[in-house]
Amino acid sequence: MTISERREQAVSEAVGRIRQIERDQGVNYEALKAIRDELIHLTRDTSLFPREHFPLTESGDSAVYRLSEDDDHRFALYGSVGAAGKSVPPHDHTTWAVIVGVYGDELNRFYERTDDLAKAGHATLNETGQFVVRHGNGVVFLPDDIHAISTDDPQPTLHLHMYGLALDHLFERLVFDPQVQTVSTMAIRVDIRAPVS
Repeated sequence: MTISERREQAVSEAVGRIRQIERDQGVNYEALKAIRDELIHLTRDTSLFPREHFPLTESGDSAVYRLSEDDDHRFALYGSVGAAGKSVPPHDHTTWAVIVGVYGDELNRFYERTDDLAKAGHATLNETGQFVVRHGNGVVFLPDDIHAISTDDPQPTLHLHMYGLALDHLFERLVFDPQVQTVSTMAIRVDIRAPVS
């Protein structure tokens, strides 16, 4: 089998087990940690994820590659490639999310919302912690959890991001600017690619 075929088989098997975890346990932190462990197991063999299959864009920017997605757009798994200096401001997901490392470090900052939601477009956040996602570990998020990510590695990073619903179907995500204390609807990610084979 080619690397792509081996990866597709491993991903299919992992996603099958992940569907079963959600079916049996629902959506909670313990279930998401079990999903995280399945994805960490998937990434143990890094030969399934050669860097050349997940390049930066032609202009050298970060990129997102779809690895799996059900017909109803559930259980969506992506390879997220970060260019040096990649940064995503604080945001929620409106669905469960799990991130595990393949190559490089991805700094996750965690936040809680501290305003009373009374004023449209206004939000205040308090940073509650940090965690560096790298090969062999990961983080989990319930739909309302808020985090920001950044990468500073000189080489492109690759991490697996899995969502209960596909990125291009998350129409109500929120993105925050802690400096000016604003919140708005996050733009839908539509430039999702297929891995190079």
